[in-house]
Amino acid sequence: MLSVEPSTNELLSLAKAQLLRSLHQQKTKPYLPVWGELFTSLRDIVRHGKQAQENILVYPMRPTGTLWYLYQENQFLADLPDPGITISMTQEQLLDALVKGSFPPLTTDNRSING
Repeated sequence: MLSVEPSTNELLSLAKAQLLRSLHQQKTKPYLPVWGELFTSLRDIVRHGKQAQENILVYPMRPTGTLWYLYQENQFLADLPDPGITISMTQEQLLDALVKGSFPPLTTDNRSING
């Protein structure tokens, strides 16, 4: 029998898409508030990582790098290979950084990063 409940992978994809949409909205319409959408997206990504007990690739960053959620440490990690820097952050620290425009995604269109 088919389930009408979305799978956890679908929920993760939705959370990532919402995060990217919010970052795009922040860039194109900076006068609109996006804090709540960013918070909700990050919370859902954390929830999925903890439930699945797996690290989550949140998105590739521009110009190079990746943003991860590490479930064992309960932290987000910005991995910037070009200068060889990794930055660990709590959910709140990442939220503040995203609102300030740090750690931009490689792309902010709605077609990117699913799954």
